[in-house]
Amino acid sequence: MLTMGQAQTCTVNWNHVHQRIDGFGGGVVFMNPGSLDPVSSANMDTLFLTNTPGQLGLTLIRIRIDSSTNWSNGLLDGQNAVARGARILATPWSPPAGMKSNGNIVGGSLLTSQYGNYANYLNDFAAYMKTNGAPLAAISIQNEPDAVVTYESCSWTPAQMEAFCHTNAGAITNAPVMMPESESYNTNYSEPTLKDPVAASNVTFIGGHLYGVTNIQDYPDAHNKGKPTWMTEYLVNDQTIGTAIATAQQINDCLTVGNMSAYIWWHCVEDANGLLNASGVPQIRGFVMAQWSRFVRPGYYRIDTSASGGGASISAFDDTNSGNFAIVAVNTNAASINQTFDLSNFPYAVSSVTPWITSATLSLSNQAPVAVSGSLFSYTLPAQSVVTFVGRSVLSLVTPTFGNPAIAAVSGGWQLNFGAQNGQTYKVLAATNLTLPVNQWIILTNGTFGVSGTATFTDSSTANLPQRFYLIVSP
Repeated sequence: MLTMGQAQTCTVNWNHVHQRIDGFGGGVVFMNPGSLDPVSSANMDTLFLTNTPGQLGLTLIRIRIDSSTNWSNGLLDGQNAVARGARILATPWSPPAGMKSNGNIVGGSLLTSQYGNYANYLNDFAAYMKTNGAPLAAISIQNEPDAVVTYESCSWTPAQMEAFCHTNAGAITNAPVMMPESESYNTNYSEPTLKDPVAASNVTFIGGHLYGVTNIQDYPDAHNKGKPTWMTEYLVNDQTIGTAIATAQQINDCLTVGNMSAYIWWHCVEDANGLLNASGVPQIRGFVMAQWSRFVRPGYYRIDTSASGGGASISAFDDTNSGNFAIVAVNTNAASINQTFDLSNFPYAVSSVTPWITSATLSLSNQAPVAVSGSLFSYTLPAQSVVTFVGRSVLSLVTPTFGNPAIAAVSGGWQLNFGAQNGQTYKVLAATNLTLPVNQWIILTNGTFGVSGTATFTDSSTANLPQRFYLIVSP
């Protein structure tokens, strides 16, 4: 067990980039119709907005494709989530009964003769959502094809999934396709599809659940083929701090070990396992989710974290376009941890970070900013807690001297004084948010960058110029 005296150091490396983040969310599947679903406007605000500290900032919602084509609730939930900036994953629990081997929405399998009709059915649902203002980020082929249950379901073999994806999934043109959503992240259900170039070309995302999974693993075959992986369902019927922190550890492992791009909890609203309870009050697990969802937004990238010693589980993320970043530390221990962070290779100054904490006594509570000295800051992580450190780059105009590689960072404009003579030749070593040719020679002349060493960068799409850029040049 760790104590306050055991200091830990975590290096956060801006230059070592991992997966793109697609989001964090919850499902509105099989919630109590009428009272909990469709989700009320107030609950939607709490789930998906970030205007007040008590709002969770989710960015994904998972809806069910009703096999009887009663799609109105799914549409309404999808519309309301999209209006609050979220995106939609739609999952079927069963094809329509008439397409199945047993003529029933429980059990059975999809008839081979119905593969084409089923693809059209999924495409029709995606079109229905899109034309009504709720386009899908992804549409799944089947929920838990490997589960044997007594409720709405359908069995598939890995070979059947490959055959469907090879021959029919290409007809689903109104949304990107996800598969296989195995109940236990069984990659045997996706491997045949990934190894079939035609089938793989018709699939965008690999999704899975974590029931019975004790050790989360990476899925290099999916990632090497450019298929982001999503964790799309998990639940625990326990709302205590201990299991909520266990969920935090699972989220961390999905991101840092599994290299997953999304994490979706089972129920948005429900007493036993919801992120909100039936009265719309956020539960401790909802606040745990928000430690990522409020601050790690779609389009962020995970960056490397390496720790010396044991202790906290730490993930870090940046948004290159804005300079925002977040570091999330999970302490599952019964004792606090004295944690030091080293911000390595950050291309611009960071003056402070703001901690937000969820623990047994704090619920997504923002604390006083912590000063960053050089590249270092330290903080005491409370026992059984999740702490998110939110930071932003502070850029300033600099006039570099040449002779050594010169670093120039600018915010709020596109004009930079290099202090260089007109006509001097320089080589671009690195650049972000600039349409400059890295590792090619550029010349400060009237026709290129202006006069008298004032470099004014121009672009054909000046209305869309970034608010900051970073440039390293060398003579």
